[in-house]
Amino acid sequence: MPPSKFKPKKKRSRSEEALARLRQRWEKEHEDEEWEAEKEPVITPLFKSVEGGIPRVLEALRAHDDDDAKTFIEFFDSLTGSDRKHVPLELVAYASGIGSLRLAEVAQTALYLYASMQTKLLISSSMIKVTRSIVKAATDEVPITARDFETGDNVVVGHTNGDIKAMDLFGRMAGIVPVPKGAQILIQNNNSDKETEKPPINTPMWKTPEERLREFQDATEPKRLPSPESKPILVGGRIDHMQAETVEILRGE
Repeated sequence: MPPSKFKPKKKRSRSEEALARLRQRWEKEHEDEEWEAEKEPVITPLFKSVEGGIPRVLEALRAHDDDDAKTFIEFFDSLTGSDRKHVPLELVAYASGIGSLRLAEVAQTALYLYASMQTKLLISSSMIKVTRSIVKAATDEVPITARDFETGDNVVVGHTNGDIKAMDLFGRMAGIVPVPKGAQILIQNNNSDKETEKPPINTPMWKTPEERLREFQDATEPKRLPSPESKPILVGGRIDHMQAETVEILRGE
């Protein structure tokens, strides 16, 4: 019987080798648990859609002051450069202990804070340049020329003023131009409306059981008119106000 042909073992790809190393590392730290990284929700396409891609997300996570962000970055940095390229972020998040969904939440917050900080720094660093441009536009004067009929040369007869809008903007920035009163009145009116705003009539209010029982009795019992107030006069005993008038008439007789 001729010997069977030798079939060489198929060589694993770099992604498979990187995943095997990641799983082996995780199983050493979690001996009693089962590897279920394949069940993690996919978030890599979400990170790729960000302007700047995954590098931008990682940059924001490194600047984010959050425990889960720090845990993921520390675990991600502990991998080799080759494994970082070939292991999906979902599996890295699972192996780090935070999960892919939590990583997406942390990344969203990190990107927002990172962009806000960059925006403030950009504005602060550009204030001098922008202010210089505004001042130049407000003070830049262009010469006005006219032809001299005797000599035939152009003669400067005056200068134009600077940009009116730039002057107004510069005046507001420097506090020279006051804020229009109409804006102040509008703000005051808005505040006064907010202060005098009352809750709707149908808003439920808390009442004690005694108050609710009293309201129920007032609604069910017939209305009674109050009796006229009388001051009794004692003339040999207690009499009402009509008897008092009769007694006074008899006394007058």
